[in-house]
Amino acid sequence: MLISNMAEAPRNRLPSGYDEDFVDAVEDENLGLICHLPLKEPVLTRCGHRFCKECLEEYFRRQDAQHQPITCPVDREGLDRERDVFPDKATERKVLSFAIKCPSKGCDWTGELRSKEVHLASCLCKLVHCTNENCHVTMHRRHLKEHVTINCMWRILACDHCSEPHPECKMQDHIGQCSKFPVTCSNSCGASIPREMIGNHIEYDCPLTIISCPYEKMGCETKVQRVQVDSHLQSATRLHLDLACAKLTNTEVKLNDTDAKLNNAHSKLNETFVKLNETEEKLEATRKVVEKLETQIFIWRINSFSEIGRQATIDETPSKDSVPFYTDRAERYGYKLKVRIHPNGFAGSFEDHLVGFIFVMEGEYDGILPWPFKKKVNISLIDQQEDPVERQNISPLCVLSKTRPNVFARPVKEENEAFGCFVIPNAKLHSRRYLVDDTLFIQVEISP
Repeated sequence: MLISNMAEAPRNRLPSGYDEDFVDAVEDENLGLICHLPLKEPVLTRCGHRFCKECLEEYFRRQDAQHQPITCPVDREGLDRERDVFPDKATERKVLSFAIKCPSKGCDWTGELRSKEVHLASCLCKLVHCTNENCHVTMHRRHLKEHVTINCMWRILACDHCSEPHPECKMQDHIGQCSKFPVTCSNSCGASIPREMIGNHIEYDCPLTIISCPYEKMGCETKVQRVQVDSHLQSATRLHLDLACAKLTNTEVKLNDTDAKLNNAHSKLNETFVKLNETEEKLEATRKVVEKLETQIFIWRINSFSEIGRQATIDETPSKDSVPFYTDRAERYGYKLKVRIHPNGFAGSFEDHLVGFIFVMEGEYDGILPWPFKKKVNISLIDQQEDPVERQNISPLCVLSKTRPNVFARPVKEENEAFGCFVIPNAKLHSRRYLVDDTLFIQVEISP
């Protein structure tokens, strides 16, 4: 079957083949067996039938959807789509060499089918869309440039006043609110001012704006147009002078009154400073009293010190402990502590020295006390001079441990390891009245 115009080909098949005006008739062997149009991307089956590639693939998809085996549309012979279908390049080259007419109305071009796209890319008769955004007009390509640049309502123009780009159909809306568009002064002074500057012009420049007299603060209540200010000042000179004098007199009275109030405030401030100093002195005195009340003092009297030293040598008794005491002695409440001394030091260490330690002990109130132990401890060796003013106590004696935090923890046995230590040469005990009648006094101060 030969066809000379594609309009004569059946249209109830897949739209895969070429829909062109061919100059010469197309032989049946070059028509797709499904669409009956000139073959497009022709393929050849193992059984010798030619189809458009897209038509055959659509046929296979329908068979898959119906769960049917893949077969040739002509003879129903079974096919393997991967091995039994081949591109037919020879037929494709032949079809592409057929002469066609340009599909654009009014164009006289004819040429090979393979040149169609190249021709249409420059065909002046081809219908094209306007390239301006939002414009949906179509026209022949030969009219495109004129439409885009001159006739299109959506072509972009620059505002004559602010240079902002806007479509031609929107330009009047923009002009209605353009900040640079010149508008006439509302006072009818004749000036044309950019819209954004009109408020500034009326407030500061317009000669017809009504403003207050420069002597308003002096009491002049006259309001005139800006252009008439100089005339008003000349005609009201006497009035302005009288108002200025009255204002000056009133200001002087207020100044004198303010000066008197300032002097009175200064006197009250001095009185306040005096009272503040008195309050600070009372506060400091109160603080010292509170500190004394909060400070707990334990004094250990050590009798027969020499005998203790001899016993330590003869019996090898290493130490002597104080009576355990609580940090709140009045209520017998608080942390339980004790002091231990070694009168002659240790064998090979600090011989001829008084060495002492202080311990945290297991107490009755440990369950309700905050741990670890954080109170300040100061140990002193008391000078027994009769006049307290002349006494030179050795203080502080205690060196606290900072490397063993467990010594401050709640005791889990009778006593923790010592957390403080002091060492005094025995010779120093006789340098003043530290050792009197073979008796020493060691004072322990506990403060928050």
